[in-house]
Amino acid sequence: MVKFSVDKLPYFEKWIILGTLIGIAVGLFSIAFTILLEFFQLLFIHIILHVSYPKPLGEGGNLRIPPFHPSFLIPAIVGLGGLIAGIIIYRISPEAAGGGVDFAITVYHKLQGKMRKRVAFVELFTSTIILGSGGSAGDLGPMGLIGGSLASTIAQLFDLTPEDMRRAVAVGIGSGVGAIFKAPIGGALLSAEILYRRDLEPDVILPSMISSAIAYSIYGSYVGFQPMFGLYPFQFSPLRLPFYALLGVIIGLFSILFVKIYSTITLVFKKMKIRDEIKPAIGGVLVGLLILIFPEVMGTGYGWDNLLEFGVIPFSSLPCIFLLLVGLVKMLASSLTIGSGGSGGIEAPAFEIGAFIGASYGLIVHDLFPNIVPVIAPFVIIGMLTMFGAPAKAPLSVMVIITEMTSSLQLLPGEMIAIALAYVISGKYTLYPAQYPTRRDSPAHRSEYEVPIMENIRVNEVPFTELRINENEDVMNARKLMEEDGYFSLPVVNNEGNFVGAVFYKDIANKKGKVIEYTVRGIPYVTPSSNIENAWEIITRTKSRWVAVVEKGKLIGVITLDDLFSAYERELKKVHKD
Repeated sequence: MVKFSVDKLPYFEKWIILGTLIGIAVGLFSIAFTILLEFFQLLFIHIILHVSYPKPLGEGGNLRIPPFHPSFLIPAIVGLGGLIAGIIIYRISPEAAGGGVDFAITVYHKLQGKMRKRVAFVELFTSTIILGSGGSAGDLGPMGLIGGSLASTIAQLFDLTPEDMRRAVAVGIGSGVGAIFKAPIGGALLSAEILYRRDLEPDVILPSMISSAIAYSIYGSYVGFQPMFGLYPFQFSPLRLPFYALLGVIIGLFSILFVKIYSTITLVFKKMKIRDEIKPAIGGVLVGLLILIFPEVMGTGYGWDNLLEFGVIPFSSLPCIFLLLVGLVKMLASSLTIGSGGSGGIEAPAFEIGAFIGASYGLIVHDLFPNIVPVIAPFVIIGMLTMFGAPAKAPLSVMVIITEMTSSLQLLPGEMIAIALAYVISGKYTLYPAQYPTRRDSPAHRSEYEVPIMENIRVNEVPFTELRINENEDVMNARKLMEEDGYFSLPVVNNEGNFVGAVFYKDIANKKGKVIEYTVRGIPYVTPSSNIENAWEIITRTKSRWVAVVEKGKLIGVITLDDLFSAYERELKKVHKD
């Protein structure tokens, strides 16, 4: 256990330290992820299969489609990668199965931010094996889970509170995304946005900015700081905004289809009566068969995204139909890879699906309006980011990520319109079932939004106690009534029964005269429609045993502490009985 208590530091100092440590850990693991991925790609794809596929410009790629020579070893190698990963996952850390980020979200909401230390290492190896052997998945999900796991480990070392452990996991998710996408600002926002379908976790944004910036700096020092998809060279035109709006509608509908395919295949594999270790191998073999026909679905697909951006389209007599078909096949291939229990992200496939659908749509509007749409690049990139942002329920993050991945603001207006429409159309359909609608719905915040029992009980539901004295009576009578009933004050009324104030025992001890001479005015009271929480607050604030109940200026009784306790106990019994 670490002796230095970070938890006792002020909020900002604490999270500067923790954010820095998380950022360093995530940055180093991002480099390790890239090294391992390149090693497995070299081993499986290049040495064994003699296959190559395009890489994005930001990773040293070019704008040429490499030749593809189908080999019937491809299904075997992709299946072997799934088998190796499946054995490691289900024998060491089943948490690493699936898309990665979804489990990290579950840890945030339900497990108080606690994750086993081994998760990061298992996810690191299994996801790079699956991607390196040609599996159709991505790197964002694994790095999100790795970041969340590393952050959870650091939080546990410092013995942080459950609240801070959860916060650390969210920071780790954002750092992993910010590093691997070279999008530190978008990653920081994503850490707050990806936990919910229509809400944010604002407390994690500041520490995520620190952590994501450090992770990005460390990772970029190894791979370079060039934007992932190069520099976007084309100019914005407001005349294309209606086309972007229609693209948002189209992507919104396709995102629903994607979620349904992914969830259905995941459910099918869960119901299979075979060993879990074998399921990723079955998914891998099926994906390998798809790759023989559609090599575009192999791996993350980032290279194809970049080629489409610059108008480099695989040859086809019917390019619009072919591009759309590839997008649909990618939905199936990625769902088989990840839904079978393999380790990989669902986010990169969403990018490629959106890129191909956007390219197909872009070709159509280009043919119809060549002067307004001279190139399809904006439709490829907007389609790509929208296809991720809508079913991930992260529209704000995507708007920032698009500027960081292209190093340009030219696409921002179009993306804002497209993602807004797609987000609304996609509705409840999400790639992350662990997301909760809002903070109010999350178990992590349930206690903050629970309505206390006393707030549910109205004052008029509690029997009143008759306690009062007329302002014209002698103080001797007031003293006698207090001594007999054990009160230190009494509510005072006038001849019409209107509430005037209160008289206190300490003010009339050994005194003579009328009660009105010693009455303190401005005493707080409740009405019959108030709840007894209000009554309790007044009693504790005034240090009295009663609170006056007043309606239209007239005193209709008082509620005493005993009355409050009795009402609370009755309601508590009802709750327990229900």
